[in-house]
Amino acid sequence: MKIEIRNAQIGDVEIVAWTVLTALDMEADNMDKFIKSCSEDDSIYSWRNSIVAVADDKPVGCLVAYDGSRYRELREKSWLNLWDSMDPECLKTTEAETKDGEFYLDSMAILPGYRGLNIGKMLIEFAINKGKCLGCEYATLLVDIDKPRLEAYYHSAGFERFDEMEYFGRKYNRMRYGIIY
Repeated sequence: MKIEIRNAQIGDVEIVAWTVLTALDMEADNMDKFIKSCSEDDSIYSWRNSIVAVADDKPVGCLVAYDGSRYRELREKSWLNLWDSMDPECLKTTEAETKDGEFYLDSMAILPGYRGLNIGKMLIEFAINKGKCLGCEYATLLVDIDKPRLEAYYHSAGFERFDEMEYFGRKYNRMRYGIIY
């Protein structure tokens, strides 16, 4: 099976939205709202911030990743549009997931029938190269401390744990992929 990794296109918004919902462990009843957000150019989950894997002529996986220096501007609009009940003050007090100099791997998911084919690692490699081209120092991500198998997966892709943080009441390990430039 031939697998192509490429930057997302506007027609990929459904796989991008599915990816974000899957990564956030959210139900599909939010799909329309997420498709709208993923269709926008300046959303944190925009198709413009996404990389897709294509197999059998269809998108089968996705990774949302972007320059950390854009994080605060992107999340402000996105979060208020996606979570109607969010208090705008929350944006001022919630620690940033990523920082300047980092290329942040936000959300990744692969369709069940295509897991185990190294698609995730191909998406990660593409993202690391994209971050390198943007001049980012590190590629970073968060992994839930209650998901040690997921942390082991990212470790096998070259990521190392370097910090911890609490994010919306959950504890995460911050991981980074060496210096990429």
